[in-house]
Amino acid sequence: MAEDVVKLTKQAQMTNKDRALAPFKKKAMDRFPMCYGADHVFTRNLMHILRAKSEDEALYDIIDIDFKTIRPQYIGPPFEKFEDGSEMTDWGIRRAGLYFGLAMNHPLAEADTIFEVEKHKFPNPDNYDVRITNQQKDWVKNHCLIGGSWAPFFHDSIELVGMEKLFMDMYFNEGFVEAVVQKCFEFHYELDRRAFEQNPNIVDMYFIGNDYGSQRQLLLSPDMWRKYYKPRMAKLIDQAKKNGCVTAIHSCGSIRPIIRDLIEIGVDAINPIQVNAQDMNPEELIKEFGDDCVFFGGIDENEILLNRTPEEVREETRRIIDILGQHGRYIVAPSHDYLLPEVPAENIFAMYDEAKKYGLGANSQFLLK
Repeated sequence: MAEDVVKLTKQAQMTNKDRALAPFKKKAMDRFPMCYGADHVFTRNLMHILRAKSEDEALYDIIDIDFKTIRPQYIGPPFEKFEDGSEMTDWGIRRAGLYFGLAMNHPLAEADTIFEVEKHKFPNPDNYDVRITNQQKDWVKNHCLIGGSWAPFFHDSIELVGMEKLFMDMYFNEGFVEAVVQKCFEFHYELDRRAFEQNPNIVDMYFIGNDYGSQRQLLLSPDMWRKYYKPRMAKLIDQAKKNGCVTAIHSCGSIRPIIRDLIEIGVDAINPIQVNAQDMNPEELIKEFGDDCVFFGGIDENEILLNRTPEEVREETRRIIDILGQHGRYIVAPSHDYLLPEVPAENIFAMYDEAKKYGLGANSQFLLK
């Protein structure tokens, strides 16, 4: 593989930032922009096959990714660590397991009142550094900067209460759920407020994540989502837009029933487009929503990137570009925003390499003039 890797010449026509923002501005471009997210072990695997000396060389010199990410950094007191490898968090949740881990406890599992919610110690935004340094600004250069909080306030509320109890309480203890969700939302909203205030005109994309879908349907009913999460999501999106950002949301699974709602509240791009989930057929999605949003992802990680050959990956990459890129509003990415080491690095290189070579595929009307 390494012998076949050729360092690709950067496109001279556009900066990475201009290319990344072109689908949002409905502007012509030389190729579709590409975004990357992965575990550090996977990135090392990618560096190895590319013979790259650093992550930046692999991602930005060889592959030519168009986005860079800077998130608020925790600078508060050290978290308690336990002999079993688990660690306490600033949410009062003990986490264990690989990567982000799983919640071992639910601090509000026995709570039923707003008073108990108020008593719980929620994260303090003062324990986070949101300032983007001059060195980081220089690192971003002409790339599209993703910034602000990941803002997973849906998951925060689930982990604090427990999924079953939270979903039951949505019907039978509405005030309690409103209080929990509001507290989770307030933390991320304030963190974002500070990030935008301290870094004016720097963040280009506000990209947040809340997995509302399973493989077959939404985890909660559309009505419950609209009641508890949509209004708060709208406030996060509105704040970002007032600070000049384009906006994107990550939600795994089957989320088609709420895509129109997301567009309504100002979400510009939908990620990761898990095309093998129920009702997430890309041909249907582009027909129904293609005029109104940017599709971000869609190259299947569950089967194609994980188990197929590099040539099959290239074929699927072309297919998805031709479908989701029909309106010139597409960002190339896997159908999972955080690649794990189990995925062959050769397949990911094949995906990005083909996307760059294929350009806009059958959509040549969007070529940069």
